[in-house]
Amino acid sequence: MRQSNFCSILVLWLCIPLCTFAQADRNTIYKVAFGEIEYTPKQEKVSVGSVLGTIGQALAMGSVTTHRDKYAASVRACVLSGLGKVRRFHTIEGEFKDGEIDEDTPAFCVSGTINSISTTTELFTPVDKKTIPYNVYKAQIEVTVHVKDVHDGHIVDSHTFYITNHDLNWVKSEDKAINEALILLSSRVARHYNKLYPLNASIIEAGLAKKDKQKEVYIDIGSTNSARVDMRFTVYSVKTIGGRYAKRELGVIKIVEVMGDDISLCKVKSGGKNIKAALEEGETVVVMSYE
Repeated sequence: MRQSNFCSILVLWLCIPLCTFAQADRNTIYKVAFGEIEYTPKQEKVSVGSVLGTIGQALAMGSVTTHRDKYAASVRACVLSGLGKVRRFHTIEGEFKDGEIDEDTPAFCVSGTINSISTTTELFTPVDKKTIPYNVYKAQIEVTVHVKDVHDGHIVDSHTFYITNHDLNWVKSEDKAINEALILLSSRVARHYNKLYPLNASIIEAGLAKKDKQKEVYIDIGSTNSARVDMRFTVYSVKTIGGRYAKRELGVIKIVEVMGDDISLCKVKSGGKNIKAALEEGETVVVMSYE
């Protein structure tokens, strides 16, 4: 690459395993068995709230945090829902049946622990003095999810998902607060594993270009890989160094049209000059989803 282009971006060389960009298994679909998400109900402490009630307690103490054990099943269902949105996971509930997978089938089992489910209550005093003060709520959820390889039992990933007061707005009911936290949890579960197991593709043809910048490119994934409009990818130039692949970030592209099973048209959102130069110089250019 020309020196001016080379210096215009932050250059990051990362040595990565050979299989990362291997064509045959680059977007392997994993069978995932969703198992137990354990939860031990928390014991509530005796407090002034048992005498005053929630509104009285909030008035006396400013805010009240209460364990909400009854939502444990909802949290488990939410984690399952998030896993179902992971593009490279085929998730089932329960254990694999005999003969369902063989030694060559990429497969995981998922388990975990719900560490806490609670709501925080505060008393909201409206500016309008005619309106009676009322309680508002936020929910907090903490759950740790373990992903294990079915064949040898080693932990592939262990991650704790936190939904805190900083993530949510105050709402007028406990149920709504929990529901908003669950929606966010499901989204974060899906995002985490989609980033951990991204879709990989290659630029198969340069599209529209203007002067020294690439404006559009075509990539070799489509509806078969659950590609969708607005999905974003990081673009890398890759080459072999000492028998390993190294990659350098070039820019970002976004799908604007899924054109078939294995082809999509993308608009270049950033790094157009670097992408065009890499393509013209015959470098191997690949893309990787990051959302």
